[in-house]
Amino acid sequence: GAAGWTNTMPTVPRRGAAGKKPCRPSPAGGGGLDQNNADRPPQGAAGRKGKNMYVFQKADGGTLQSARDYDIAADTVVEKGQVVQITEGLVTVAAQKISGRVLGIAAENHSGAADVLDPRANGTKIHVYDAPDCVWRCPVPLVTALAGTATTLPVTDLKAFAADDFNGGYAQLVRKAEGSANTDAVGQLRRITDFALDAETPTRGTLTLVSGGAPSAGDVYALYPPVGFAKGQLDSGRQKLDLSDSASLPVKVVGRDEERGYVLMMAAQHVLGVEE
Repeated sequence: GAAGWTNTMPTVPRRGAAGKKPCRPSPAGGGGLDQNNADRPPQGAAGRKGKNMYVFQKADGGTLQSARDYDIAADTVVEKGQVVQITEGLVTVAAQKISGRVLGIAAENHSGAADVLDPRANGTKIHVYDAPDCVWRCPVPLVTALAGTATTLPVTDLKAFAADDFNGGYAQLVRKAEGSANTDAVGQLRRITDFALDAETPTRGTLTLVSGGAPSAGDVYALYPPVGFAKGQLDSGRQKLDLSDSASLPVKVVGRDEERGYVLMMAAQHVLGVEE
């Protein structure tokens, strides 16, 4: 307010105004993808940092609140978002080929080493999202196409699975190979009506889809398993569904979010009592 001074604030343009990048709308039928960035997959499918397993909601659609402290060995390393179990009364990270009941998802990091900024880093307690009815979401698995037809998507990524394992699931085109002749738009979602292994080439499987663009070799698809699917393994970080193995899992698929590229999962066998 002193003489000679001007007390003004610079004008900041509103979002969408001149000089500011507008929000990207989701085109109708485009699976939430921006057609101006047609080679950009959904968030989860992209596997970008931070898009790993995390608690989404309760099975009834409510907001999850249950997270409690559990005992852990001081030197055990756990990352936030990892699937955890109880072993001899202590929290441990689940194995890739997970078996037995799950406890939930780690709600915090536990480095197992002293940290002046985090006294719990090597403490004997860890916070875990432990509600038996909590729904987790993790990045959708990806498969790479061989040359297909208007109704077939041949792949080699699913050789561990049995016939019909993916019936009722969905395949979504997330990236086209260079020179691809596929006429589907990136983001196109197509229902899987059948899955079969090639009798002559055991390493190859074929997903039968509702009619659409013919996949070109190298096109990349997000594969959403059907509701109730409980096969596979966890990835090396214990935060994603990995389809390189067909072992039975104590977790199951309960839905999908194709706009963002996530599979929704929850426990089929839980320490606190859920068991199918």
